[in-house]
Amino acid sequence: MPTVSVIILSYNRPALLRRALASVLAQSFDEVEVIVVDNASPASEEVARVVGERAGVKLIRNDANLGYAGGMNRGIECASGRYVYLTEDDIRLDPDCVRHLFEHMEASTESGVCSPLMYNEAAGTIRCAGGALHLGGVYRRETFGEGESDTGQYARPFEVTYVDGAVIFARAEFLRSLGGFREEYFMYVEAVEFSARVAKAGGKMFVVPGAKVYHFEPAAGVGPHADLEFHKQKNLYSLYLLHAPARVLPEFFLRYGLLVPLRSMSAQRAAVWPLLKAWGWLLLRAPSLVRERREAASVRAR
Repeated sequence: MPTVSVIILSYNRPALLRRALASVLAQSFDEVEVIVVDNASPASEEVARVVGERAGVKLIRNDANLGYAGGMNRGIECASGRYVYLTEDDIRLDPDCVRHLFEHMEASTESGVCSPLMYNEAAGTIRCAGGALHLGGVYRRETFGEGESDTGQYARPFEVTYVDGAVIFARAEFLRSLGGFREEYFMYVEAVEFSARVAKAGGKMFVVPGAKVYHFEPAAGVGPHADLEFHKQKNLYSLYLLHAPARVLPEFFLRYGLLVPLRSMSAQRAAVWPLLKAWGWLLLRAPSLVRERREAASVRAR
């Protein structure tokens, strides 16, 4: 049985996957199982060829694009290691990355999740050193170190309340006890909601600076498809119904459910349809989300 299952989520980027896969197979910690989860795309056949070049690497081919949440969950389900490390095809690992994460978790009795320090590959600047969540009337997700040069400001492991979904290391048992990621999120906000559940489950999150990864920077002007704006909106609403303090919900929904969308619609007509879809989704799902919130609170109170 491997100690660590490394899960690489892939979508339509076989050239980047080849580089990411090479960095995983070059780890100084060799008790690893490598699993590539490919969300169906026009490049899926090429992805299969890239994986086939590497002996012992497992390939999970999804019949459809399940997004980040569904793709990672398929990998978690198939992982046989005591630990799971979640990464993506546009991230290259430093050779000692997995070893540092494993050693931290083995030495820590309080860590539920840990994460490496993530850099922008071309610029060499810090991309993410974890972060902090603030689910108040104004939603804030602070990313530590973003855009900074590494001057040694992050020398030792430190606690955070948010970890990026592309760099998560955890005990497999703990991940499964949480139920993985919410698949209806598809992508966007899924790591934020996951971080909120980790905290509610009593697990602490740490960034381990000795573990380093390098994120490929997309070309300027390349952004998410307009259809995915729907997921951003609905997932943020769902996050608040599930996890925000009840006292902030009126202000939040007034601000982000009405005022901010109205400003967006006045500036760009294309923003209307994703917003209407998000509200429709929320109205259908609100009863079950509120029920889930109450049930979770009841369990924690026991």
